[in-house]
Amino acid sequence: MNSCAKSVEPPLAAAGAPGVPSLPDGDPYRALDDLMAVVEALCPAWPPREPLRPGATMLL
Repeated sequence: MNSCAKSVEPPLAAAGAPGVPSLPDGDPYRALDDLMAVVEALCPAWPPREPLRPGATMLL
């Protein structure tokens, strides 16, 4: 017994998944290192922040 009426619309994924870019060739750690070098060039020092308080809860 089926209580749902049959839909005349095709399923959402009937056309297939959208194009997914392939992984670049090369060392992924080299790419990460290059990215971190750019970040360091844009912000060479950490911004000042308050010191941690004893008993403070750190949440992500």
